[in-house]
Amino acid sequence: MTITWLRFTWDLEKLPTAEPEVPAPFTLRVAEGDEEAVVQKTVASAFSMDTGWGDIQKFLIERMTKSVGLAFEKDSKSRCLVLLHGTRIIGASVLSTEADADNHLTTGPCILQEYGSRGLGSFLLSASLSTLRAAGLKSAHGITREKTASARFIYPKSGGTVAPWTFDLEAPSKQAA
Repeated sequence: MTITWLRFTWDLEKLPTAEPEVPAPFTLRVAEGDEEAVVQKTVASAFSMDTGWGDIQKFLIERMTKSVGLAFEKDSKSRCLVLLHGTRIIGASVLSTEADADNHLTTGPCILQEYGSRGLGSFLLSASLSTLRAAGLKSAHGITREKTASARFIYPKSGGTVAPWTFDLEAPSKQAA
C-alpha cells in the first residue's frame, strides 16, 4: 500500500539551546523498562482517537507496536520519552537516534485524549527534538498524514519545513512509520 504523507524536517542546530520547560504539574523522563505495556496503550489510544489515521488504523497500530517494542530493547538506537501526570503516563514519544532514519519521530508526540488541547503535544515534540539534538543529530524528520492532529496543530508550529513524502508501508524500512 503506497500512501502520500507529509515529512516535516527540522534543523536541530537552529533550535533554542535551552531545554523546553515542563509545564506544571507534569513530569518528563525517559521510559523505564517495565513501562512498555503502558506506553503501548498510550500510543495506541492516541492514534485511535485521531480520525486522520482511521483508514489504516489496524496496520498502523501493528507498526507502532513494533516501534515501541524496539525502544525497550537493550542497546537500541530508539528512545522513549514519557510525560507523566503524577505517576500516570499520559504521553509518550518514541524516537530514532539513527542519523539516516527516514523518520526520527517514530510515533510522534502521543497524548491521551483527556489531556489534549493543553499544548502538551507541542511540548513533547519540542522535548523530542531537543533529545535528538543531544544525541548528536543535526536534523530530524517526522512523517505524518495531512489530516492528522500532528500535521494540523503540532508540527507546523515548531519551525520545521514540510514536503510530500511517499513510501510503501508494506516494504521493510529502517524505521517504522
